[in-house]
Amino acid sequence: MSLRLRSGQARLILALALVLSAAPAFAQAEADDWTVQERHEAATQRREEWERWRRDGHDGVHLRMLRNYYLAADATASEPIVVVGGDATIDGHADDDVVVIGGTLRLGPKAVVGGDVVTVGGDAVIDPGAIVRGKVDSAAVTMPNVDWDFGMPMWRWRGFWRVAALSATVLRLSLVLVISLLLAVVAPGWVRSMGVRASSALSSGLLGAVAEILFVPALIAVVIGLAISIVGIPLLGAIPFALALGALAWTGGFAAVAACLGARLRGSSIERSSSLVTDLLIGFIVISGLTIVGHVISVGPGWMTPFGWMTQAAGIAVEYVAWTIGLGAALSGRFVRPRATPPPMPAPSVSF
Repeated sequence: MSLRLRSGQARLILALALVLSAAPAFAQAEADDWTVQERHEAATQRREEWERWRRDGHDGVHLRMLRNYYLAADATASEPIVVVGGDATIDGHADDDVVVIGGTLRLGPKAVVGGDVVTVGGDAVIDPGAIVRGKVDSAAVTMPNVDWDFGMPMWRWRGFWRVAALSATVLRLSLVLVISLLLAVVAPGWVRSMGVRASSALSSGLLGAVAEILFVPALIAVVIGLAISIVGIPLLGAIPFALALGALAWTGGFAAVAACLGARLRGSSIERSSSLVTDLLIGFIVISGLTIVGHVISVGPGWMTPFGWMTQAAGIAVEYVAWTIGLGAALSGRFVRPRATPPPMPAPSVSF
């Protein structure tokens, strides 16, 4: 039997086939349009969260490591300026704090600093025309002026190991200070919350002491447990990373203790402190000062050695207490619900 289609019927069937084949394409295009719309909504939401985060006062920080920083006269920096191992020259408008560690800070005649000015281990050259609305704190680090000519060979009263011990101590404390400052700048809320818990020195100290006693047995038990289980053997490679994270958290706790001490010395509290970096620097100098002084005394003549040993012992005791309380403050965040930290009190505006 033969089937014959007239030309009109053939065109009708062909048009129907085209319509049916185009339906999946339109559906795919509609799905793609929905995907683009969802991506646009997600990007808009992330942008709104970022703007809200910035409006809350989290603008970031201008951080320079081993580099110089320059703010032109017609420029404005709304974030804190932190320079480590370099010089900073401010000719423009800085709305927040300016911190220079191991370098020279220069404020030009048209410079305006809305926060505090802090220099550690360097000079602060401030033009008389510059405006600083906050405080100016300068901690200069100079070598002691000691006459080494006592008519005897140097190695008999000073020795190589005493100088090496002093150098190692300075290197260790410098590393701790840099990491603490970075944590205070990058995660100020975390450091401030640990400082609130560190204010309870007795409970944080007891928790830190217990953790120090149980650390080695707990680590050995974990290693043995992972080694005897087939599933846990691959997890042994994660132990160094876990220890590194624990050391970072411990350093953050030490920074919180130093900031809490610095705030107390300035007559405030860490909950209401307006400059976490300044409090950290003051507390760190107080905690580590005895250790540095003890090593410097030990490098001197032999009759000063007993005084150096006693000063070093006192400095080690102070550091141990600070590290123990910091460890307890860091650990209490996992077991104790932190208290809400009130925002800092705004400075009263005075009009003339």
